[in-house]
Amino acid sequence: MKNETFLSPTISKVLVEAYRSPRKSSSHAERYKQLSNREREVFQLIAEGQSTRQIADMLCVSISTVKTHRANIMEKLNIDSPVKLIHFAIQLGLVDPAL
Repeated sequence: MKNETFLSPTISKVLVEAYRSPRKSSSHAERYKQLSNREREVFQLIAEGQSTRQIADMLCVSISTVKTHRANIMEKLNIDSPVKLIHFAIQLGLVDPAL
């Protein structure tokens, strides 16, 4: 019985309930999955702090295309401000909040 972990029935119940309950992050992940690959790419670059112009140059698209992607991302994620968009990315673990 070396290196085995035993939990009380109370602790086991709490762990099982926590595992089964829907989590906020899983809700975020489900919404994130609605984005197209290009939208995810744009979202990542926005979260990393790239400007609209920089993103357009990096992806070889127009500025208006990046703005359209950003609007679609915000609509699909039900987010109404760029600050909340960054917060969402941090919660998903797409960017390190310490940076």
